[in-house]
Amino acid sequence: MSRIPFKVSARTALLLGRENVANAKGALIELVKNGYDADSPISLIYFDNKYADLPSTLDSQDLSHFISSGIDTTLLYEVYVDKSGQYNLKEEKPNKEKNPDIDAENLALKSIRNKFRKEINKLSAIYIVDFGEGMTKGIIENYWMTIGTDNKLSNMVTTKKRVKAGAKGIGRFALDRLGSRGEMTTFFNPLNRQISDEEKIINGYQWKVNWEDFEVPLKTIGDIGADLAPMENTNFLDLVKSSINIDISNVIDSIDETRFDKCFGTLLKISNLRDYWDNAAVRAVFSDLEVLVPPKEEDDFRVYLYSERQPESYGEVLSSVCDDYDYKLVAKADEEQNVKITVYRNEYDIESIPDGLFMRDAMSNSEKYHRKTFEEGSWVEETTFSRLLPGFSESDKEGHFKIIGPFEFSFYFMKRAATTPDATRFFYKRFMSNNRKDWLDKFGGIKLYRDNFRVRPYGETNDVAFDWLGLGNRKAASPAGVAKDTGGYRVEPENVAGAINISRLTNLNFEDKSSREGLQENNTFKVFKSLIAAIINKMEDDRSYIAREMAAFDDEQFGGQREMERAEKLAEDIANRARKNNNNKDSNASQENGDQDTSDDTQKNTEEELLALLIGVKNEKIERLEEEQKLLRGLASSGIVSASFGHDLSKLSDVLGSRVDKIIELIRVKVDETNYINVEDRKNPFEVLRRIKKQDLKIKNWLNFSLGFTRKDKRKREQLNLKNYFDQFKMDWDSALEDRLIKLHVDVPQDVVMRVFEIDFDSIFSNLLVNSIDAFLFSKTNDARQVYISCVADSKEISIEYRDTGPGLSKDIDNPEKIFQPLFTTKLNSSGDEIGTGLGMWIIKSVVEENDGTVKLLYPDNGFGLRMSFPHKYKAL
Repeated sequence: MSRIPFKVSARTALLLGRENVANAKGALIELVKNGYDADSPISLIYFDNKYADLPSTLDSQDLSHFISSGIDTTLLYEVYVDKSGQYNLKEEKPNKEKNPDIDAENLALKSIRNKFRKEINKLSAIYIVDFGEGMTKGIIENYWMTIGTDNKLSNMVTTKKRVKAGAKGIGRFALDRLGSRGEMTTFFNPLNRQISDEEKIINGYQWKVNWEDFEVPLKTIGDIGADLAPMENTNFLDLVKSSINIDISNVIDSIDETRFDKCFGTLLKISNLRDYWDNAAVRAVFSDLEVLVPPKEEDDFRVYLYSERQPESYGEVLSSVCDDYDYKLVAKADEEQNVKITVYRNEYDIESIPDGLFMRDAMSNSEKYHRKTFEEGSWVEETTFSRLLPGFSESDKEGHFKIIGPFEFSFYFMKRAATTPDATRFFYKRFMSNNRKDWLDKFGGIKLYRDNFRVRPYGETNDVAFDWLGLGNRKAASPAGVAKDTGGYRVEPENVAGAINISRLTNLNFEDKSSREGLQENNTFKVFKSLIAAIINKMEDDRSYIAREMAAFDDEQFGGQREMERAEKLAEDIANRARKNNNNKDSNASQENGDQDTSDDTQKNTEEELLALLIGVKNEKIERLEEEQKLLRGLASSGIVSASFGHDLSKLSDVLGSRVDKIIELIRVKVDETNYINVEDRKNPFEVLRRIKKQDLKIKNWLNFSLGFTRKDKRKREQLNLKNYFDQFKMDWDSALEDRLIKLHVDVPQDVVMRVFEIDFDSIFSNLLVNSIDAFLFSKTNDARQVYISCVADSKEISIEYRDTGPGLSKDIDNPEKIFQPLFTTKLNSSGDEIGTGLGMWIIKSVVEENDGTVKLLYPDNGFGLRMSFPHKYKAL
């Protein structure tokens, strides 16, 4: 038996490479990375693009250049007009009368223009230069010419301690994406490379390839080659200067000769370009490169870009550092899953903030909100992964927290505009909204960088991955304003910018997609995104906390004055309308009834003022209720469906109780059950049917409970005997709890009666019990699963306590009161996504407070505890 090798067609190898380099901009970035990996201090991109577009005029030198370069000039005379040795581009004829002959003539001229443009574009080229270590013959043969080499994967760190940006070994296909001809001249550093005896007398090599050779049918990858020739007596710096037609002496002079040698490096030339690199295309690349390297102070690696067509328009690619922010957050995570978060406040005009704001209880109780902290401009908090995602560590069976590794995150929030009332109310600093808008449009979005190079397309404007963290979905799920008293404020993705820095050395589980467009969406990456969102929430909580206090302070100080001003303006408007109406009346009739009309108008105006003020208050209340309605609408849908099919489901419930007994009776007519006495249960049809009956009873009990939840009589405020209620509640849940080995204990006196909506109590205790069930299921101990409900009534109030013996609140929750905030949940799946609604405890607190009650968390030695107290007025007489 012989072994035969696989073969790969040359064209297939080329297509695989093209799939990994998505577009021309991506191709350029891949080649810039090669310079970085070669320890070059710079990467220089030069577009020799004089003929990327049709020049408006040509001279004899241009014509001679065309002829010497083999350009077919026959088309030139159809596109240009010869005027004494100067050639002017032909203009299309005006055709206001829509003459079809002129239309045809103009269309023919466009076609010829396109042909000639394609012809002279052959003279365009792209040069990419670095002053790195260069390549020896061995490196070229074993790595550069090996498709998919793992050299950079196994040798991740360069001589100058850079972590290599490339990994897949297919970056050289970026040359093919840009043009069909590739030429590389490389001068190696003999001090840092292992060289052969032959290489002791040469400077470097010139490598040439024709990518169209890969398109030849029936050729395998082994049949395709490149030309390689040694270079002697050539100076790399002179070669670079002679290849680039503009002055780059400032770039050369910027290289630190104490750290880098200008005699070595690599020059790439790509010709027969596949794209037209006109002014717009070059400008787009320059803009894209501005976010290639993250903002940082050290200039270990710089990128320059120049264009033949506009030599003065470009230069060093400088990343923009944001200093006009409202909030800045810097987070640094280490290997031990500790996170140090620093929040910088730059939004407020501190000098204009009265001392009275800082004297409020909510501001004075925490050092973060003291005036001194505001003046210092920042505060620091040290936390952990588990506290950022409370509850996840208990279900993190795959150890995602440990896999994620250290990272750094810089985040900026900038509101694009602010109304004058808001600026006054929240003491905002003044800012230039147009400048912010322009900056955010260009640099907005949260970018991801790996080893100092951007991972595209995360945070890229006009791309579906712009909001890759799902900030827009967070905002849609919780659309509350910044000063909303119930919290839940979330930032908008269009108002933020930022950079996340990871490394191939420490974040091993973040692998590239095959297309090089982003990272693979595995569970670890999803947990990472959840962590980033949780870090952002620290800034959101701080901003909304301050805004709520400022809004409350403003209402206390100026609320009455504003209402008076509003009422006076309303009165003035009404009076003006009244005067206008009176002027239109008959003057005689007006004179006769003047006194009566004046009296009536005055009374009417007063009534309208009061009505307007009342409507304003009502509108605010309606707005709050509408926001709550949005949160509850989704949950209500399932109840509506249940109620809609209630009749059919009640019939099914009736059938479930008796159908198995009827089947057994029918079988017994034909089969004697005693025949199965010695048969194991799983093969005994009678035992199988009895197990089915048990399941039917569970379904029946659950249907009865679900259908009973929406009964109309539960939506009436009536006298509710708590003993009877909890006994029925226990019966409804016993079957579900029994399957989960949970015991519910109820200790309620017989004579305690409240005037309350029964459905409100269903909302409270069903949510509590569901939380306990989930807690028991997630618990890692085998302790007895007990739930206790007890009630005590005195002359002042009725107190109901709920306790369970589960694991209790997660120790990762830094403030237990957070559990009552809408959308706060510790129920996360294996990838860190929230699977709980985050509404259960909020509903409980809302219902209790709606009934003038209070909710207090209890802290038993183990388990969870809650006390609800209702005032005596709800005790039925």
